[in-house]
Amino acid sequence: MRFLLSWAPILVVVGLLLNGVRLRGRLRRLDTLPASGRPVDPDHVFVCAAGVQLTEAAKRAASYHAHRERLDVLDLVPADLTIERALDVARMVDTRTYRSDRLAPGRGAFQALLVRAEVARLAGVEVRDDYTPVELVEITERLKRHAPASTDLAVLAGVRAARDDGAMRVRVQRRSWTAVKPLNTIFPTIRDAATVVGVHYNRPWGLAATALFWCQPFFVCAGRVPVAPRDLIRSPIVRITAGVEFAISSVRAWRQNQRAAAEAKAKGLPADPAKEQTKAAAVARRERYLRAFAGGAEQFLAPPRPDCPWCGSFELAVRLRSPDLELRKPGWFQLDECLVCGHLFQNPRLTPAGRVLYERDRVDGINAARAEAAVFARAAHLRAQAELVRPFVLPRYWLDVGAGVGSFCNVARAVWPRTVFDGVGPAESIGEARRRGWVDRAYPVHFADIAEAVTGQYDVISMFGYLERSRDPSEDLDAVAKALGPGGYLVAELPNPEGLGARRLGRFWPGWGVPGVRQLIPVDNLVAALGDRGLRTVLLQFGEAHQPGDLIAAVGQVTQALAPSPKLPWLPGSPARWLLRGTVLLAAAAPALLAGLAGALLAPAMRKGERSNTYRLVARKEA
Repeated sequence: MRFLLSWAPILVVVGLLLNGVRLRGRLRRLDTLPASGRPVDPDHVFVCAAGVQLTEAAKRAASYHAHRERLDVLDLVPADLTIERALDVARMVDTRTYRSDRLAPGRGAFQALLVRAEVARLAGVEVRDDYTPVELVEITERLKRHAPASTDLAVLAGVRAARDDGAMRVRVQRRSWTAVKPLNTIFPTIRDAATVVGVHYNRPWGLAATALFWCQPFFVCAGRVPVAPRDLIRSPIVRITAGVEFAISSVRAWRQNQRAAAEAKAKGLPADPAKEQTKAAAVARRERYLRAFAGGAEQFLAPPRPDCPWCGSFELAVRLRSPDLELRKPGWFQLDECLVCGHLFQNPRLTPAGRVLYERDRVDGINAARAEAAVFARAAHLRAQAELVRPFVLPRYWLDVGAGVGSFCNVARAVWPRTVFDGVGPAESIGEARRRGWVDRAYPVHFADIAEAVTGQYDVISMFGYLERSRDPSEDLDAVAKALGPGGYLVAELPNPEGLGARRLGRFWPGWGVPGVRQLIPVDNLVAALGDRGLRTVLLQFGEAHQPGDLIAAVGQVTQALAPSPKLPWLPGSPARWLLRGTVLLAAAAPALLAGLAGALLAPAMRKGERSNTYRLVARKEA
């Protein structure tokens, strides 16, 4: 153990050096805006944090650069940012890929933004110059979603950044990192602990790690870098006193809030309107769920059916009984398996009202930020899905069924820039996709309901994570055969109920998707059904479609089963629940780590043949 601890500071030194090279490279790639004599484009508006003053010369320079580079959003980085804010920009933004990465979350200096007026309108951004940096985090995210390939950053010299303090910087960091990369909030603590351990067990390297940490800002920001932090010279002192500064600024902010609350109370107003509004929304959400479940979860289940919806056989067996392991909404759900064709289906099914209730807050509402982060993490997987048809067709018109907010279409545009992407989905989500410009045409209806209207119009139809949630997969496959033109292609991806994870992890296999998944279709059944409709399968993938993380997800579901989050509004909250939650999360740390290591070691075996947890297919409609 002593030997391992003595290596900790050496790893810290190596990490600081490599990270310094990475951060310096990112900052060096930032453009510096040249002066311009052209007037500001009347279509450009400016959104600023309180205390940031943009001169007319600065606005002209920003507007000219945005016009020349065809940008809808330009994050203006003051050259005199504080050193830690400048480092935060480099940590959050990969300047090589930020503009072209259509799924990258909106990040920047959170000081000032140039925005095209139409994009600001679509994103619901009010043009003001008194925002806080924390508010600009959320605004920058929204703008990047509405301009996914036309948002960038540039350094604007001569503009002084807003006054900064430790408390505000920590609030910005928490808001910026928690949703997308929560581990980034833990790494500094690990680094500091390893350095302290190193000073005790390996003093030379421990002191070297400490000195390198203090001097890292010089290595990153000194010399030929566009930014010139105003506190670069005293950055070692700033880093040494960062904890004290944070404590002082936090106390100062707390006192200001207390004074503001007292003044508001004297006037008969809420102390913190935003906080009161959030609290009221949470109370209303809890009351709505308690009323909905007052009559029991059984009211949301339709009568069970005695036969298989795929082949009509009456030979059924129970494959799985499980609660909602992800969100822990009340009720138990059953998956039956047909002993003749192998089809698995939820029996009894949720009623339409039940589906609305159980799907709410899964990828929206209280889980919207987590869902966005999950999509960002799956960017490479979405690109691989878009590449599936490359050997077969150059698509002109592509319809994504079950498009959600259009995340796949947004990524696929980078692969197929000349393709028209349309989407089918629920009115709220597909409407948001259209507002963001992620789909060209939005169909807020069931796919089968538009099949006649779009007969023969599409070269490619994709169904990713859709058929298993469909109300009637046979009806949807009929619609595919109508909507595809001769020689068109269907691309589908589904969970594999015959995979190794489904057989070994029991109810804790995440692919079951209880209660949202209505049926799981074995691959042979789907291939045969497509053949009956004149679609010949030309590509079938298992290992390439495998999605890692089954073991870690299983640990997470066990944790949620033992101690669900007390924040969930459909469950009663109490101090005991919080204590249980903290204890179980602490106990789950080691199993989660082991699950991650085991998953990495077992990945080749999990991907082999039909052991994969997912399969993809491409089928061609014969002329």
